[in-house]
Amino acid sequence: MAASDATPLPIKNQAYRLTFEGWKTDGTLITSGTGMDTEISGDGGTFADAINEATEIATASGVYYIDLTAAEMNADTVAVKCTWTNTNAMPAVTILNPHE
Repeated sequence: MAASDATPLPIKNQAYRLTFEGWKTDGTLITSGTGMDTEISGDGGTFADAINEATEIATASGVYYIDLTAAEMNADTVAVKCTWTNTNAMPAVTILNPHE
């Protein structure tokens, strides 16, 4: 999936680019995130590793994106969780309800 493929709304069973921020407990962004692990849960199922890993936009921006596959988006509720090993990093959790 390329940025040009991104849709403004998540659609069930269609690849989707999710963009999100990474935050630390002190309210600042996680820049230069290390040890990232992105996991997905569909319809309340067990979290499993995402096909792709989150990527930071530019250098030290604190803003990340992940390209979710059509298979990962084939659920009524998709939970995406990204964790880092940076000190004081909080997990980033996004809940998507793809449109049919």
